[in-house]
Amino acid sequence: MGSTSDLESEELERLRAGLQMMALRALGDPEAAEEVAQETLTRVVRAVRAGRVKWGECLGGFVRGIARHVIADVFRARKRSTGLEAVAERANAAQPDDPLTILILAEEQQRVGRALSQLAEGDREILHLSFFAGLTPAEIAERLDEPVSRIRKRKSRALERLRRAFHGDAGAGHDPG
Repeated sequence: MGSTSDLESEELERLRAGLQMMALRALGDPEAAEEVAQETLTRVVRAVRAGRVKWGECLGGFVRGIARHVIADVFRARKRSTGLEAVAERANAAQPDDPLTILILAEEQQRVGRALSQLAEGDREILHLSFFAGLTPAEIAERLDEPVSRIRKRKSRALERLRRAFHGDAGAGHDPG
């Protein structure tokens, strides 16, 4: 039994290297590439344990397919967060001696504050850890003792609720689902 798991560990390490290169080419970010590799391998191991695929049976194609989905998720998450990041960039680029810019930034900060206050505590915590504490999804998962995939999904949903609250859309608060 030990030799089988040794072979599986060797296979996982070999896959990790390939996944990191694939993700790095697609994303251009070594940290994001590592997260993609980790998430992909986590999904592969779950699929093997659930009996959906066996070691050696078209595993390469299965792994690449999962990796493409994880990379697509990263691209979607980046696209959704761009609007709020633009607000932060404008705030960082403000000239303190320009009264109009200061007034506009103050108004945007108030809108962000109001939008954040409409979110559930868990959503605020995920966003705080991610954007203010600068933690990666893997670091947040470790801190909250949750799977990385759940943290990514929670962050994505929290950002969507924040976006809706920021833009004044109905139903922007806590999503029961």
